[in-house]
Amino acid sequence: MVPSNPYPTWIDLLDLTRLEAATGDEGAVADLCRRAQTPRGNVAAVCVHPGYVGLARDLLADSGIAIATVANFPGGDQGLEQVLAEVGRVLRDGATEIDVVVPYRRWLQGDTRSVPALLDPVAGLCAGRAQVKAILETGLIPSSAECQALAWACARPGVAFLKTSTGKAGHGATPEAVGDLVRVLAPLRDAGRPMGLKIAGGVRTRDQLQCYYEIIARTLGSGFFQPVTLRIGASSLLDELLAASSHD
Repeated sequence: MVPSNPYPTWIDLLDLTRLEAATGDEGAVADLCRRAQTPRGNVAAVCVHPGYVGLARDLLADSGIAIATVANFPGGDQGLEQVLAEVGRVLRDGATEIDVVVPYRRWLQGDTRSVPALLDPVAGLCAGRAQVKAILETGLIPSSAECQALAWACARPGVAFLKTSTGKAGHGATPEAVGDLVRVLAPLRDAGRPMGLKIAGGVRTRDQLQCYYEIIARTLGSGFFQPVTLRIGASSLLDELLAASSHD
């Protein structure tokens, strides 16, 4: 039996995201930060291009909203020194969450060391300063078995969340991919190594949210539905969720 949904609005699970422009996007980022503080409560985080971390930090000071950004984005193919330099910059600018694309292409080609070789130093640099979310790009992983194996490879010390997708490649999150990650998260939790989940890429309807709710709640329980363990990348849904919550 699936527990009843304890999250009627989902708003405080959202990572409100804008990553489209590297320069000249200050107005849109300011609007994003304004929208993040809603009449129904704040979202969990805003996720912005690395160049706008400082701006988002200033605009959201004292709001309690996390400042997230991306690294090794979107392709997952940058060199380690480049990734660490970028992570260092955004940490200095005030990022509190780093969504890092793992080198999934190299991993699929048999380089099994590539994922820990990136995640371990990134997690070390972020320790005590920011949470790390590992982006698997599940839409480009050919099979369920490989998706779960990659998720296990990403379950490194210092990595707080497994994240489905960048939203820039493949078909983003799917029920199948979320189910694969949940099947890894459950035994990790049972072994005393709890991790969170971020669902991102193509989440556009409340029906999708309900579908994901049922997949997660069936295995991880309704207690998993809190910002410290679950995030939803569904910026386009915010207005609909606000409208729906005003009628509840």
